[in-house]
Amino acid sequence: MKFDIHIHSIYSSDGTMDPKLIVKLAKKNNYDGLVITDHNSMKAYKNLDNEGLLIVKGEEVSSCCGHILAVDIKEFIPKGLSIPETIDRIKEQDGIAIAAHPYRFWSGLGEKNTRENKFDAIEILNSRSFKKDNEKAKILARELGLPGTAGSDAHLPYEFGRAWIIIQNDLHKEIKKGAIEIGGYSRNVKGT
Repeated sequence: MKFDIHIHSIYSSDGTMDPKLIVKLAKKNNYDGLVITDHNSMKAYKNLDNEGLLIVKGEEVSSCCGHILAVDIKEFIPKGLSIPETIDRIKEQDGIAIAAHPYRFWSGLGEKNTRENKFDAIEILNSRSFKKDNEKAKILARELGLPGTAGSDAHLPYEFGRAWIIIQNDLHKEIKKGAIEIGGYSRNVKGT
């Protein structure tokens, strides 16, 4: 099953897509599921028709020191908390705490913060990050023995579908075990 687990809707301050459009784009591009990860918001899920897709709730939380993807959560997590507190809030909901684009200079956690905290996974392919930053994230995940994930980080319709994961049947378990396939490409790199 093909998923994008990092997408933004109009409920992110910098997002442009209505959640209904995101669902249509996913169907058009033969995705089986998605996670809308708006910046510090879960409003996209209100009255959202899944149209046969598996939609898992999530959020991109702005911790005090960078962005953290909260995947498979039930309730909103506020911004501005410390990294450990943000991770604790995610895990209290049995969610998955992913270090989002750790090497992005304006919103990534950075290497030190990623190394020093108990993440479940690291985003190693973000289609809005440069290839060199994705490569460094991949090396970091390997060094820490953590699974790697991918997501388009789409804010605009044309960005949808640039990075994805493939799972067999259980998103939560397979991400945590690292039993996923990754596809897509980095910023300014063409191809699959």
